[in-house]
Amino acid sequence: MGASSGRDCWPCFAAFPRAEKRRARILVTGASGLLGRQIMKELQGGNWDVRGLYSSRASEHLVKCDLMQLEQIEQQFTEFAPDAVIHAAAERRPDVVFKQPNVARSLNIDVTLNLANACHNHKTWMIFMSTDYIFDGEKPPYAVDAIPNPLSTYGEQKVAGEGICSEKCPNSAVLRVPLLYGPIEYLKESGVTAMYMELEKGIQKADHVQKRYPTYTPDVARIIKKMLEVHFAGKPLGGIFHWQGNECLTKYDMVQTIASIMEVDASKIEASKAKSKFPVPPDSRLDCSKLEKMLDIAAADFRTPFRESLEYCLKTFMHLDVSPPSPKLLHRKISKAHAQQLLQDMGAHHRLSATLDKMDKDGDISHSDLEALLHSQMSDHLEALIDTNSNESQCSWA
Repeated sequence: MGASSGRDCWPCFAAFPRAEKRRARILVTGASGLLGRQIMKELQGGNWDVRGLYSSRASEHLVKCDLMQLEQIEQQFTEFAPDAVIHAAAERRPDVVFKQPNVARSLNIDVTLNLANACHNHKTWMIFMSTDYIFDGEKPPYAVDAIPNPLSTYGEQKVAGEGICSEKCPNSAVLRVPLLYGPIEYLKESGVTAMYMELEKGIQKADHVQKRYPTYTPDVARIIKKMLEVHFAGKPLGGIFHWQGNECLTKYDMVQTIASIMEVDASKIEASKAKSKFPVPPDSRLDCSKLEKMLDIAAADFRTPFRESLEYCLKTFMHLDVSPPSPKLLHRKISKAHAQQLLQDMGAHHRLSATLDKMDKDGDISHSDLEALLHSQMSDHLEALIDTNSNESQCSWA
């Protein structure tokens, strides 16, 4: 296939029959991982055709793909023809990154290069998952245009990955997130839940210097879903974005929270002020205002309280009774005028405004009802793209 134009990674729908409703196809790498599983859960059964890829950790409904093999990446684009790729696969384990940097580089940099090239060639939008560890933590909060200064090999490799996406697939999005936790398959899967293992072993001290902003993976998955909705409704999202929880905690704080949840005596654990053995950013707080504005969201609706969500993760893993954390988003109401403005900004047809009138409840509309309308508008936008591109021959899915 010939080289793409400077307009780059934008999905083309010309190859699809006009008689059928075209649902956007989303390809997720690292779909069996801590974040990937929640992305799959959030997108499946909705307004998307989703394919999740795994390498070594098999899971039902996922497709095995060795991302290290270029031909297998190309096969995914040929067979599935994704409209967007969420690149969540990464080698973040400190021992592997430190002891086997070439192995980590292959996944964190080489695979990213191959995916970015494929997205560019196939006019596919790409979301690249990055990290707050690209910063040295000396001057928080960090805006999206702050200059990276990583202190670790992992941070360096993520900076390189971001650069690759920017160069090879200019319309791609980079989403930086911090320390993640969520529903787990084993305790060490998250650095947060791994602290329970240290607690059980009788940890005597915990760092009380480095400030972290642990972020719940289902919240990140909902942010990604919102990015997809906005992007495919006709408001392209490109460049760098940040998302994180808003609770600032040290390791000591998190250990104490875990101890309280699991009813373990942690009164003798020392809050250590000792210098870390390895260089770490003291405070890499991210400024998330750009994404909040682009998505037009209330940030609190996408941030589940730390204790509530962590208790759910730990007790579910241990098969203990616990109520799931309740996302505020589904119960939130907004004004009818605000909802109409959102639909207008997305170019909603008049019939959507009429539908909105029917849904009006004492001057407000529930977020779930509005979300259904936005899904409808997104589908209309995809249909419009089909109409616009139906006679264009340059879009190839080869």
